[in-house]
Amino acid sequence: MNLPLPTSLPRWYTVKENEEKGWTPETDDIVDKPENREITQAWNGSFCPPEASQFTLRLNNLQVISPVQVGGGSFREGHILPAQFGGIPCIPGSSIRGALLKWMRRIWSDLPPDEQAFWNKLIEGDRSGWQPRQIRFESLFLKKHLKPFPLYAQQSWQVFDTRSNQLGVQWQVSPVLPPTSPPKFSIQVLLSQEATESEKSWLRNRLEEMLKEQGLGRGTASGFGRMARSLPLTATWEIALTGTKPAIQQQDNKENIVGKYRWSPQVLRATLRGYFTRVALSLLSRNDAETLTSKIFGGLNSPARLTLTSYLTQCQRSPTAGTNYANIPAKDAHSTWIIRADCTPEFQDLIDPLLNIASRIGGLGPGWRRPPHSFRNNSLFRGSEFTLTPKSEDSIDGLIEGVRSRIRRLAAEYDLRTFQQPRSVLGGIVSIWQGKPDAWEAIVHGVCSTQNNSKPDWCGNSKTRPSGYAVRKYEDCCWITVFDAGVENTLEDRGFRKIWPRSPQ
Repeated sequence: MNLPLPTSLPRWYTVKENEEKGWTPETDDIVDKPENREITQAWNGSFCPPEASQFTLRLNNLQVISPVQVGGGSFREGHILPAQFGGIPCIPGSSIRGALLKWMRRIWSDLPPDEQAFWNKLIEGDRSGWQPRQIRFESLFLKKHLKPFPLYAQQSWQVFDTRSNQLGVQWQVSPVLPPTSPPKFSIQVLLSQEATESEKSWLRNRLEEMLKEQGLGRGTASGFGRMARSLPLTATWEIALTGTKPAIQQQDNKENIVGKYRWSPQVLRATLRGYFTRVALSLLSRNDAETLTSKIFGGLNSPARLTLTSYLTQCQRSPTAGTNYANIPAKDAHSTWIIRADCTPEFQDLIDPLLNIASRIGGLGPGWRRPPHSFRNNSLFRGSEFTLTPKSEDSIDGLIEGVRSRIRRLAAEYDLRTFQQPRSVLGGIVSIWQGKPDAWEAIVHGVCSTQNNSKPDWCGNSKTRPSGYAVRKYEDCCWITVFDAGVENTLEDRGFRKIWPRSPQ
């Protein structure tokens, strides 16, 4: 039988003229413009190979609960392509096979002896691999569900005011925004020998655990790659995010392109990673602070010790959203996203104060340095903020000191020398100031107004450096957190009061 295989390959599998390499998409190529449709829609064909007719176990009704990233390459432009067979995107059976082996190594000591005996028939004695021809994992074909998204390297820009070219395009299958019914997937496994019902149950349970708790594909330590029949009902933390939302592309008024908003686990990891580094800079040299950050949160040459997961579980629309803004629909700006988050138990005492610090200082994603607000006669909208459940009752002093104490212990594990006394450096959390509820507007839209030709360098701009401060508004006051000491004189002149670090009595 002749299968209806594709008759031509997508444009990026052709060879560049005068170059001995194929063309791959870059971030500018995936913006939803007519000339890019070949790239963004290339995988939307209806053909998909039939599922295997023989299987020992089949997991049905699986949904993607955090984006699954498939494909290889680095984070640089043009280096990441989707996994595919014959031009058809898929999660290869080899990826599922490797992910389950990794999970079995992790939980092996907790398995009862009779279950270990079953797995010993499938896995090598030293657990370095699967025994040949004993188990087969079918590839999961993705058809219309795969889309390209940009990945942004934020550490250099957000903390160190350094532009980074480490952008990349990653192909993902993303969760459907609640409460829409998500697409369902199936995973099939075939054993060479007949399996008892108990053995099938062990195989099913471990496969389901792996998909839900560890995940597969790229970025699992950041929370990507999770699949399950439903979203987890409980979590360690619940985040209620309002204001500007994370987007896969910026709004382009010239092209009349509307931003597309989604939750990505990358956003939460980048936020906490940034605050960890800022606190670490007060105790370590820049090189050691970056080294320790990569040891815990992961880097190009350093696997992460921390596993952080997050899921968008609800999208609560405001009944009085009002007129759309030029840069974001009002229904998105004024909606509240409910996000559940968990992390490796070993690091809960680190992530909890970091989350509390982040919630008190700013928001999540684009515009995190500003509170949610409209400006320019209500035509534009910027900023975000979030609340945390459970919320710590500790003061900001206690939270920062708690993170410092944890960083000192982690640094000692890697033989990194910490300073005896914390220091104040550019990019770190220099100080926190308090003012009247609307006093921040005189800084953001006054001193740092785009119409102010003599505004200080610490105001920042979108091309050369971010602003050296962040604003969080409360009902009875506002906070301005300083990352550049040059901001402090202006705050003092404008009637702000320093609340951290507190002056010696």
